[in-house]
Order: sequence, then structure tokens, then C-alpha cells
Amino acid sequence: MRSHICGLVILAVLGACGHAITGPPTGPPTRPGLALTPFALGGGPWNVAISQRGLVYVTRVATDSIALVDLESHRVTASFKVGNGPYDVAFNAAGSSAYVTNLYDHTVGVINTLTQTQVTTFPVAGGAVRVLLGPDETKLYVTLDNGGLTVLNSTSGTVDTTIQLGSVALNGVALTSDRSRLYVSSVGGTVTEINTAADTVVRSFRPGGLPQDLVVGRGDSTLYLANEAGWVQVWNLKHWTRTDSIPVPAAFGLALTQDGEQLWVTETAVGGIAVVDGASRAVIETIPVLGSPRHLAMTPDGTTAVVANEAGVVQIIR
Repeated sequence: MRSHICGLVILAVLGACGHAITGPPTGPPTRPGLALTPFALGGGPWNVAISQRGLVYVTRVATDSIALVDLESHRVTASFKVGNGPYDVAFNAAGSSAYVTNLYDHTVGVINTLTQTQVTTFPVAGGAVRVLLGPDETKLYVTLDNGGLTVLNSTSGTVDTTIQLGSVALNGVALTSDRSRLYVSSVGGTVTEINTAADTVVRSFRPGGLPQDLVVGRGDSTLYLANEAGWVQVWNLKHWTRTDSIPVPAAFGLALTQDGEQLWVTETAVGGIAVVDGASRAVIETIPVLGSPRHLAMTPDGTTAVVANEAGVVQIIR
């Protein structure tokens, strides 16, 4: 039998286990007009993906399932089994398929979003952590808990190549808008740039701390890096230099608004979300959500954020 999730070494590396919310599921909003709507969802909500047509998936690592969330009614409309320990999920552009990393199965599952079923799995050589579709959606980039980056054919699941980027988990992935460059962070303290045409390493740097999520800013000139050691770093991708370091306690998950004007950061260990102004790079608001917020995602129109809170809550912020 699989050990309880908080006893597993891999989640201790990827991010400390959360604590259940014992009081109200959310604190008061800090800005007039801000609406924060929570609803209970057990099983360790961990990651969120939102398709272009509005499907919202939340992975639940402790129940081996994915929840389909309706943003208007604020409830789960379906829940379906995938593999063991679903960690990350990503839709294709059409929203007809999704890919889920089954951490403990060492597989990537393929989901038919019309039937809400996992229809097949692709084996990988390690615990599958994060997943992204590459150029033309012909490739799947899958990070592993052993420091490997595996490139799969998105149709057949055959392995094109595996690039070893260290020996510990790779927990952040981000593509440029033209999908020519992939950035991968390691909880071992490194960030690596990959040329997606050749699937080769271009360069890397060592920011230190505990790098987690990544996001590329508008214009592909800026990289934001959440670091659980207590900051969000800003890197100039042209000159490969750090231009800013924004103090954010326990920074873990990142989401950039569509216009690039705000960066939202989950503060896992302190139960908050920091809102960073893209121009001044200052924290302009902190939203108390309590619990252990992990990853979050924005709707395509940028009006709504969905937060997976490991403490057993999904939070919708408008």
C-alpha cells in the first residue's frame, strides 16, 4: 500500500506537505470588490490547468484522481481516476486532450476531455513531475524526480530523448511564446535553458535556494522564478542576468495575467497569495487564503484565478 502522502520523500523534496484548514477556509479580501470563493475538495489538491474553452482540471495527489471544476457554480461536476499520484496536468490547444503526470506510477496519462477518462499511459524512467506540450504539439516535455527531462512523442509516447539535468526533482517548466526555448528549474538550485528544435542544453545558471515554478514574461525577454527560500527572482533572458529579487515568503506557484501586468505567487508555507506589479516589481497586495496553496492558474481572459490548496480547498478569486 502506498504510504500516506506526507510520509513520501518525493513530496518533501518538491514542497513540504500542507496542513488542513481548521478555521474559516479563507481570510477576508484585502481589496474592495475582490471575491474569494472557496469550496472543499479533499485528496490533496495540487495543480490546476484551464483550457482555452474553459475546462478546469484540479489534480488530487492523494486520491489518484482529477476533479472537473465549474467556475460559475463553484463546485466539482465530475471526478475521474487517472494514475498513482497525479501531480501536473496540461491541455492541448484544442482542449480535446490533456496530459497528466502520474508521479508514483512513472507514467504520463492521456485524457479524453469529452469522456473525462484516462485512455492510455506513456511510461517514463522516473517519477513524472511536470508536463508541457512543445512546438506544434508533437512533443511532450516531462520532468522527472531523478533530474531527467524526457521528450516524448505526444501521439505514440515513444521517447525521443532524455536530458539529465542533475539528480534531484525538476519542478518548474516554462516555454517562450514561440516555443523555441524551454526553461526548467531544479529544486537542487539550477535553471536550464533548452533549445526545443534540437532538444539540447543552451545554458544554465544557479540561483540557489529552492527553485520552484517558472513563467516567461511578455515579449520573451523576462523570466520569473519562484524560490521557496523567500523570493521571486527576475532574469533578463537576453543578457542572462538577474535584474530583480522580490521578497515573497515561501514562493511556490506562479501565474502571469494575460496582459503581463500582474504576477500572482502562492506563498505555500504562510497561506497567502502575493500579487506583484509587473512594472514596479513590488508586491501590491497579499491575499490571505490560509492552508497550503500550491499551484494556480488564470482563465484565458485573465479575470479569474483558481488555486489548488493542499489543505483540502479549491479557491476561486475574481
